[in-house]
Amino acid sequence: MKKVLFSIGVFIVLFSFSLNAQSIKLGAGAGYLVPSGDYGGETPGFYSGTEYGMSSGFNVHAKARLGLVFMNVFGELGYSSFSGEGNAEENRGTINISNSILSLKIGPEFQLSLPASPVTPYLQGFASYNSFSGTVDIKGVSSVPSGEYDIEGVSRIGLGLGAGVMFSLAGLNLDLNVQYHLMNIGGKEYSVENPTSHDRLDNYTNLNDDKDPLYSAGDDEHIIGESRSINAIELKLSVLFGL
Repeated sequence: MKKVLFSIGVFIVLFSFSLNAQSIKLGAGAGYLVPSGDYGGETPGFYSGTEYGMSSGFNVHAKARLGLVFMNVFGELGYSSFSGEGNAEENRGTINISNSILSLKIGPEFQLSLPASPVTPYLQGFASYNSFSGTVDIKGVSSVPSGEYDIEGVSRIGLGLGAGVMFSLAGLNLDLNVQYHLMNIGGKEYSVENPTSHDRLDNYTNLNDDKDPLYSAGDDEHIIGESRSINAIELKLSVLFGL
């Protein structure tokens, strides 16, 4: 229900903006993403509960830009995929983890117009709604049973900043954009949905980006001792058409 209400709210906001828009551009694109903060690192960090161990990923997205009197407003719906693979501990066991993230972004965009130039730089800020899911495959460690497990789906609120350049070419616009996206500013929690028969395994089958309230140093089951950030640098190229 919360996701439905949020989507309806975003639609109403975008529709209200579109009624007053001086111009509307729609399009799609793809991108390359680099994890940062606790979202990167190595798989031993994931196994020990300190990092997520993700490597660089990819993104595909749809984008809309509404031109208003004093600024633009953009909306972006994107699908991102990250993965990480390696040992669970030094030279012992293996972990293969993947995350899928569905993100809805909306925010203002300020153009830096250059007279008589087909190139338009801009700055932007945005809020985001991010839905996480994924899988984790663990083999060859004694603390948890080997197998492939689903990661329970959860949502988080994010914030971000970006900059870009638009190139106008014969009726279409090429939009080169870089964003720094903090994907779990709001909603962090330690929560175990559909618990397994192993307390330690529950750490890996849930996002668990906040501290485990049962954590204590040296505990082999409750291993997440600090809040964890999920951030990424996103480099994207979009093709937009004016309406």
